[in-house]
Amino acid sequence: MAGKKASTAKPKYMIGAVTRLTGLSVDVVRVWERRYGAIRPLRTDGGTRLYSDADVSRLNRLRHAVELGHSISQAAKLSESELDELVAEGGSVRVVADPHSAMRERFMEAIQAMDVPAAEKELTVAATLFPAAELVKKFIAPVLREVGERWAHKQFAIAHEHLASGLLRGLLSSLLRVYSASAAADSLILATLAGERHEFGLLSAALLAAAKHWQVIYLGVEVPASELALAARLTGARALALSIPTAEPPIDNELDALAKLLPASTLVLIGGAEAIRHRGVIERNGWILVRDLDDLDDRLSASSSR
Repeated sequence: MAGKKASTAKPKYMIGAVTRLTGLSVDVVRVWERRYGAIRPLRTDGGTRLYSDADVSRLNRLRHAVELGHSISQAAKLSESELDELVAEGGSVRVVADPHSAMRERFMEAIQAMDVPAAEKELTVAATLFPAAELVKKFIAPVLREVGERWAHKQFAIAHEHLASGLLRGLLSSLLRVYSASAAADSLILATLAGERHEFGLLSAALLAAAKHWQVIYLGVEVPASELALAARLTGARALALSIPTAEPPIDNELDALAKLLPASTLVLIGGAEAIRHRGVIERNGWILVRDLDDLDDRLSASSSR
């Protein structure tokens, strides 16, 4: 299989040039290289990867195959001629200015038609092509908003909303298992407080944290303050992230209890659509109010580098 051989062409491109020439992110190129052996770039004496024209050409073929719905794990095993045949059978892929928007639109059309295989195909391609932060911010979060809006305007039935939610929840949960952190990595507990059952913001935050190499301790929804404090003590977690997506039920008492029970050294991050309503208790306890996913991403990066 050609995919397992190092390129014999002269290497000349660094990873930044490869991303520009292929449209793939740095994360995706490295995952395809390390996990699937799709290419094997040469290294300089200093350890820098250098890619050849043949590597770039192969990555473009692989991207084309994945966009047509083929698994990267299978495509990466094929030779160049086999990839060309695979792509030719599937037809050409139309280049679009915003691949995230196009993929979201196809996913929503599949949900509207209750076409589960088509919806799952779009999720698989999105998860393959986009790194975690891009997937969460430009695909999953916008899709969730649109699903909610369509349901509110009666363009989606409950069945549509449940189908989309189930598929997205499954995707996020499976991707969490892809990332592994070292034993020395800082731990982050993620949960919602007692009575809060909405999970998507929390799952998205967990994936962002895992991609930043935090050791994720995902407790899920409806966790009482006393149990959160117990988990923090037992695990020695450096940080706790809470999601407050709705105004109901009232959680002021739970936040007050958490402030009394939580180890003083624990960094607390609180986000979600309704977190701003609790700004007073957040500031009073020296906790951090997280505005949105971009803010969370930045804070996870800063905190993990300390």
